[in-house]
Order: sequence, then C-alpha cells, then structure tokens
Amino acid sequence: MSSRESTLWRTMPVAVPSKKTLVLSIAPVLLSAYLIYRFSPLSSQTRPRSRSESSSSSLSKQAGPTWATKRNKSSTDDDEEEDDDADLVSILSDGEDHEQNDLDSEYRRRHEYYCQFRPFFDIRNENADKDEGEQASDEELIKEYDQYIRAGDSIEMKPANEYPDHRWIAMWESWKLFSAWERRASYTNPEFFKMYIHKNFHGLGMQEQIENMLIAFDKEFSKKKRTKKSIKEIWAITAAIMQFLLEIPLDAWLAISDRKKLETTTGLIGRALVSALNELDRAKYLKPDSEVKDVGLIISFYLYWASTLKEEQHIELPFRKEAVAYARKAGIDLSLAGCYGTEERVRALEKEVGRIKPLSGSVKPDRWEWKKKFKKFTKDYNKIGGNKYNILKMSRKERASYALDKKDPLADIPQRAIQEGVIRVRPR
Repeated sequence: MSSRESTLWRTMPVAVPSKKTLVLSIAPVLLSAYLIYRFSPLSSQTRPRSRSESSSSSLSKQAGPTWATKRNKSSTDDDEEEDDDADLVSILSDGEDHEQNDLDSEYRRRHEYYCQFRPFFDIRNENADKDEGEQASDEELIKEYDQYIRAGDSIEMKPANEYPDHRWIAMWESWKLFSAWERRASYTNPEFFKMYIHKNFHGLGMQEQIENMLIAFDKEFSKKKRTKKSIKEIWAITAAIMQFLLEIPLDAWLAISDRKKLETTTGLIGRALVSALNELDRAKYLKPDSEVKDVGLIISFYLYWASTLKEEQHIELPFRKEAVAYARKAGIDLSLAGCYGTEERVRALEKEVGRIKPLSGSVKPDRWEWKKKFKKFTKDYNKIGGNKYNILKMSRKERASYALDKKDPLADIPQRAIQEGVIRVRPR
C-alpha cells in the first residue's frame, strides 16, 4: 500500500459496531462470542424436561423464541436482564447487521489486521493461576470483562498498525469467517430452539460444522495458482479455525461416539495449521516483520488447544513440535506473541520431545501432505460436511415435531430469513 493510500485508508469513515451491540452480540463479534456460549446450557446429552414436567419451574413461564430487530425492541437492555420471564433464547434478524458489515467491507481491507479484545478464556486462565485468595469469581470476571469491552477508549476494531504492542489482532477476513461459523454452529443446538431431537444431535452437528471449515481450507489450499492474496486467504481461514476452537465450547463434539473420526478430524486440524505455515514459509512470510502478523498468536492458540485436549480428552494432537519449530524459524517469541501460559506449554513439550530447533529441511509444496490426507478422510467417510444437522434447513413441520411445545420455534420468522441464514440465536 502506498503512503497516499495509507493516509486515505486511515481517514476513511469506518463504521464500527457499537459497544452495546458488542455486549449483546446481536452482530457477530470475534472475541465476545465466547461469553454467549460459556455461561449457557450447551449440551444436548440428556433429554430436557417437557413443559408439563417443568411446570413448577421458572423456566415453564418463559415463552418461545422471539423475532426482533434493533428497531422494534420495546424494552431496554437493563429491563431484559431483570425480567424473570425473559426468553432463554432470542432469535434476532441480522439484516441490519449485514447491511452494516457490507458498509464496513467497503472500507476494511480483507487481509488487513485490526485490534480485538483479549479473549475471555485467556483472562480466565491467568486468573486460575493466581493464589486462591487472589482469584476472582467467574461472576466478577464477567463484570470486569463487560466493563472492558464497554470502555470508551477501547481500541477494538482499530487498525493494528496503530497499536503495535497490542497482541490481540485478526485479519478482517478471519473476523468475518469466525462470525459466520459461530452463527452457523448455533443452528446445530436444539436447546437453543427449545427442541429435543436426540442426545447426539448437537455433537454431530458440530462435527459437520468443523468439516465444513476444513472443506473451506481445502478449497483454498487446493487452488493451483499461488498469489499473495491466496496465501493470505489460506492463513485467514486457518486463523479463524483456531479462533473457533477456543471461543466456541466443544463439549458436545468431543463426546461423539465415533472416537476414531474425532481423532482423525483433530489431526487434520493440526495438519492444516502446519500446511498453512509451510505456505507462509514458501512465500517468505515467516519473519518478525512479516505482513502476516498473527503467526505467533495462532500457533499459541493451537498449543493451548492441544494441551487442553490432552489433559481433558486424552487426545494427542500432532504437529505441536513442528508448530513451535516454525515459530522459531520465524524468529517469533511465543511468550510475547501468544496467549497466557504459552511459555510453560513449550517447556512442557520440550520435556517430552527434547530441545526444539528452528524448522529445517526443504521448503516444498504440500510438505505435510494435506491433499493426500484430506482426500483419504473424504473417501473413508464418504460424505463430509453439509447441512444435515442445520436446524434452519428443516421444514417448519419437522421443527415443530421436535419442539417441546410442538410448535415451530421459528414460526414468526420470514422464510427468506431462514433460508439465507441471517438469524442470530443466542441464550438469554
């Protein structure tokens, strides 16, 4: 970008979602989505009680999902928080937000970086490492985080080059991908719609969604022509995948019965990461002053996710050593670039595998055999991805048959909005 273009870019009127929108998550927001899911009922492992069974509980007083836009909300946000009869789930039109995002897209360059909030999971991890007497409760952390994202001097969504010391950044393209995937994942959870289908529905839906994400990666990775734009797009998809794995709770997915498929899928995620890093290496983007600015952050996300899977699910993710080796080849200090606890995770890894040196060996196309392994995955499981577990794709009659009150939870929502997937489902 020329200096003149850079000056024009900084002075362009960029519309940024309001703080209220960020907190309510009416518009898809990259790093606040974690709060939507973290403190809400997510698992469909057990059948929820019917209305008759729960008539004595406060939940039985709550109406079904509502259709609303920011224009027709009749109560204030504070009133909604204090209303005991508020819906567990609200379904909101994303139409206005799509218009806003289209406006933003005119001014935001898809592979430029923007500041983001520090993710809530990272704050919780740091808090958990404190002495017991110094730890804050989840309620206190949420209150502090709410104040943090509402702060008037927030740098969220401001150009990252204006804040070089702020490590929490993302490409605009990664932001958009994560937002779409986060919304799509919510369509696999029957509890959000007050429905019961079967105990594995949400988990299988998350598997389907993650397969869709890997399909998106494969589509871009398999293009024959490599340009700066295509390489950055490969990385944007990779970064969005890593963000999704940490921001969206995966309990239902990790509980699916097909353990072999689960482990193969998690292995493919690691292979996608090192395959993307190899493309950056081939394009000479692995260096401290690279145009691709979040390499260390994304590698640290993978290391954290890998350690969590190992501790909680006994799943050993591949390519942890190679990911660290890529970081060292790029001259990246993961303790400065990554999420909380990365330095300790690297030390623990080196106790297992020995001292990790900067990656050596030939830099060649598809060094980690992504195409071969993904092709085998699609062959082994016949058909992957799709919309089989997307509740929006059901007919109104089918949704009603699974609803606890036997009424379509989307009865008041225009069919066009359902077909286009411009609906935001959120627990309340």
